[in-house]
Amino acid sequence: MLIKYKKCPNCGTYYEPTLEKCPHCYKHNELYLNREISTSIAYLHPFAQLGLFLAGFSFVGMLLIQLTIFYIIDSFDLSEGVVDAIINTGTYLILLLTLASIVFFTRRKHFFSKYKRGIDYIYGIGYAITLILMGSLIGNFISIFHETSDNINQTAAVSYSHNYPILAFFILGIIGPICEELTYRVGLYSFLRRINKYLAIGVSAVIFALIHFSFKQEAIINELWSLPSYLVSGVILALAYEHRGPACSMVAHILYNIFAFILILTV
Repeated sequence: MLIKYKKCPNCGTYYEPTLEKCPHCYKHNELYLNREISTSIAYLHPFAQLGLFLAGFSFVGMLLIQLTIFYIIDSFDLSEGVVDAIINTGTYLILLLTLASIVFFTRRKHFFSKYKRGIDYIYGIGYAITLILMGSLIGNFISIFHETSDNINQTAAVSYSHNYPILAFFILGIIGPICEELTYRVGLYSFLRRINKYLAIGVSAVIFALIHFSFKQEAIINELWSLPSYLVSGVILALAYEHRGPACSMVAHILYNIFAFILILTV
């Protein structure tokens, strides 16, 4: 059921099987009625789902954006910290615009319909609390075997938050999580969910963990000890998306990141 079309029993036309109704005669899709298709997931066109994942995950694309911003501001006499902040902020804003454009031009009504249920936002708060508790539990458990310290991703977030707290709040607390949810849940997870739910949970969680992982040889041990926390977070966010849809997983991710941001500034 990856990209395979189904035949409408009413009008005989073929259409994409994750649509709730036949787009020609509007007869309800029996796969929806029989709960064979999750009604919570935002199923965009399969190529749009791949586009979201590739746009958000593409290191080449991100690097090109960063290089472009760097060459634009290189003629200005700016400190290294300011340059890094501008590049980081600009990259996320351009990425958000790119991802939003993909959503806007493919089944946007279906996508935004997933944000109308107030209960999903309440569940999002619950999943955020779960993320916080599980993160603390895993961190305390790992500290028994290994002296805990921030990995490279966390160190960068701490530096950015202390130097530019307002920017960090919006980028790390809000825009970053939205981009990651569009990339790894609405994009990758939804695409793989067409094949198998457990495949989608496993692969999306592993890739989500690896994007927060640094392969620098001198830091590899510390990065490996930090990996389980990101992996579990990826699983929890995938379950939130499967259970209640993108509104739930985005709220959970945003609240968790804002909590981490507050923790950085207060500890």
